Amino acid sequence: MNHSALRSTSRRLTAMSFAVLMVAGMFFWRMVDIQVVRAAELSEQSEGIRTVTQEVWAERGPIVDRHGDVLAHNIDRYDITISPRHVADFRRGGETVTVSEALIDVSLITGEPYETLLATAYANPDSQFAYLVREVNTEQYRDIRALEIPWLYVQRNQNRFYPFGSTAGALTGMMGRDGPLEGVERKWEDCLAPEHGQVRYQRGLDGVRIPGTSEIVSEAQDGGTVQLTIDSDLQWFVLQEIAKATQNLGAESATAMVVKVDTGEILAVADYPTFDPNDYANTPQEHIRAAAFTSAHEPGSTMKTMTIAALLDLGLTSPGEKLVAPGIYDLGGGYRIRNSMGFGTQNLTVTGILSVSSNTGTAELSTRMTPHQFHAYFSRFGFGESTSVGFLGEQGGRLPNPDTLDRITRVTQSFGQGMSATTAQVAGAYQAIANDGVRLPLTLVAGCETAAGEMITPEAPEPVRVVSADAARTTITMLETVPVTGTLANRVSIPGYRVAAKTGTAEIAEDGRYGSNRVISIAGMLPADNPQYVVVVSIVKPQTNRFSSAAAPAFEAIAGHVMKHYRVPLSDRAPELLPLRWE
Repeated sequence: MNHSALRSTSRRLTAMSFAVLMVAGMFFWRMVDIQVVRAAELSEQSEGIRTVTQEVWAERGPIVDRHGDVLAHNIDRYDITISPRHVADFRRGGETVTVSEALIDVSLITGEPYETLLATAYANPDSQFAYLVREVNTEQYRDIRALEIPWLYVQRNQNRFYPFGSTAGALTGMMGRDGPLEGVERKWEDCLAPEHGQVRYQRGLDGVRIPGTSEIVSEAQDGGTVQLTIDSDLQWFVLQEIAKATQNLGAESATAMVVKVDTGEILAVADYPTFDPNDYANTPQEHIRAAAFTSAHEPGSTMKTMTIAALLDLGLTSPGEKLVAPGIYDLGGGYRIRNSMGFGTQNLTVTGILSVSSNTGTAELSTRMTPHQFHAYFSRFGFGESTSVGFLGEQGGRLPNPDTLDRITRVTQSFGQGMSATTAQVAGAYQAIANDGVRLPLTLVAGCETAAGEMITPEAPEPVRVVSADAARTTITMLETVPVTGTLANRVSIPGYRVAAKTGTAEIAEDGRYGSNRVISIAGMLPADNPQYVVVVSIVKPQTNRFSSAAAPAFEAIAGHVMKHYRVPLSDRAPELLPLRWE
């Protein structure tokens, strides 16, 4: 071989060696770049592809009554999802399961058409997520899990269920798709709401979780349990009675409340019409309310009880004081007050004025108080501001300002016109009379026990001394005449128990004028010799009978049931009735 050929061969070898070194250098640099320079970045990206963070559901807390009976709890439903990118035949029990076979099994369990499932599975083959079937129940969910389909996943949804339906619907409120909408569900959301946790795990290219890679990011924590003071059995009975009364009288609506005197606990508070929170979407909006808290109206003559109690406390009258109650009380300027029953002039004691519900007699007596004295007493009775319950949408009613009070309202408010109040406020005022003149804060929610065992109780104001014990007891003695010789004579009787009660009939102002519609009510305490329970019934716009005595059947039924339900000892002696009239 000549020198020229050798030099050519040497150059080729040199060039090839240089090329090999260049390629090797490029591979080396790439390796350094991957393993050293960009190692952290690429590792993070790889981890992100393989790592999945999944929410771990916690339970929303239940709502229960005073005995622990559940008024609201969760029902689990499940959404079945898939990863279309990983949909493929798979091995199960040593045998191959095709996509079609797997979807047929899902169809048989859920009732969803096979064709629909197949179309969903292949609608977007590159997608990582699609809903296959939504809202399956727990039994279906368990059957689907048993299929062991690797590209199928389950999302848990919590639906709210109310076992008592409409019985306590206005109190519990309801859950919407995006959160609580009304009532205790919304008011106590902070305690009822769960704190969902998170778990992180890795999965392979086939979408299957890699064993041993699960890591808890945050623990799931269930919501607390809210306990109401309501007795669900009594609540159901009260609702039935006011529903019956509303229908029998052709009324627009009715409310009723039962309060435990020595604690201020609300044992029952019902409205009719009501609604079923399990089907709230089909309920008229005006029925989704707790009217006993959210609807204020002129209460009428049930207010005479508080007026007389204030006068007794001030020493401005006595039960046996004799008055001539006129048939018409002239306010001047063409304004006159008449008695609702059309009574003419009568010789009545103050007990008689309260018992037969004389508007004119009450009006005359009320002028013995200054407007500021009247306002102070009625404020202490709880009128003019919301109750301590603080129910969502609760109204405080209207108690006129004594500094701007006109001469007509100054008198009419003494018998419940020209002011407004809710059923809850009336019940609270009668609780004060029954409790020796001390008004306790009304309670609907006893508290909420968190998952950690901490008890959260609602803030409540201090008890208020409204009138003296002597004035309160004297007022009760006067009210005992109402069911025997007064406006409820022969209409209310609870065998074995003494009853103190007062009727009310209030005109309803519509379009700025009083018309023919009425609100009729009865408020009372039982047993009168040792008051333990207050019962208030209010019926709005009755048509077949507009007299307050038309509320007697509902009041009597509820009061009698309360005595029997709580096994209250019988009164040990008959009442000594005070005289109503004088000659």
